[in-house]
Amino acid sequence: MMDSFGEPAFIVGEIDENINLSLIPTSGEEYIKRVVLEAQKCADVVVADIDRNRMKKPTIDVEPLSGCVEAPPWIGPTLEWQLYQVSDFSDIRLYISQLKSEIKTLKRKWIPPKIDTPDMDDEKGWIEFCSGNNAEKARFAPNLNTIFCLNQPMVEQILEHLVEYIKSLEKIEYELGQWIYALLVILEMPLTPEVCSCLRSLARTCSVMRAKSKKLEVREIGTLNLFICLVARYFRQLDLADP
Repeated sequence: MMDSFGEPAFIVGEIDENINLSLIPTSGEEYIKRVVLEAQKCADVVVADIDRNRMKKPTIDVEPLSGCVEAPPWIGPTLEWQLYQVSDFSDIRLYISQLKSEIKTLKRKWIPPKIDTPDMDDEKGWIEFCSGNNAEKARFAPNLNTIFCLNQPMVEQILEHLVEYIKSLEKIEYELGQWIYALLVILEMPLTPEVCSCLRSLARTCSVMRAKSKKLEVREIGTLNLFICLVARYFRQLDLADP
């Protein structure tokens, strides 16, 4: 079949190789003959002569992202535990979705609370808001009232702030973990490429923390296992999943 591509599409008859190419062709047939003559003068394969000394070196070093760090055998979650967490998480998301639907259709009364939240792009403000380091901030723990006040762009942006912040930590504090979990619960699908990248970064960061787990408590290791599990098995980033 490939040989058929080399067959001529038009029959143009004999071609005079001494034809004067400087003159304007007087017919379509003569024009095609000139095209054939010019094509015969072209090499079948052309290789560019590249002067690599004139090529600029890249100014940005791109570091490839690896997958999750494998958990030490004694702290890795079982498959049964992972599947249970995914099922439980799915049930919570369904419950929240039903509540939102009832509020939207006025089947359930809900008055938005007055909460002084930081601006969406205020990374430091949201980190302080979600960390719960003192009694005043503890009242902003994630609950139905607080999370229902967040639209989807806010959810995605806050999650990005928190994931970027935990990269510099040795563990995820309880209050911060609550917020990350709550944001995952109300995160809408399908995921945008930016959100997908953020979730993968969350899983990788948790896996690094877990690998350095000599000072972590059982509950803190469970939090790391949970976030890796949800990103990998619920949000379908299966290449990051624990066995």
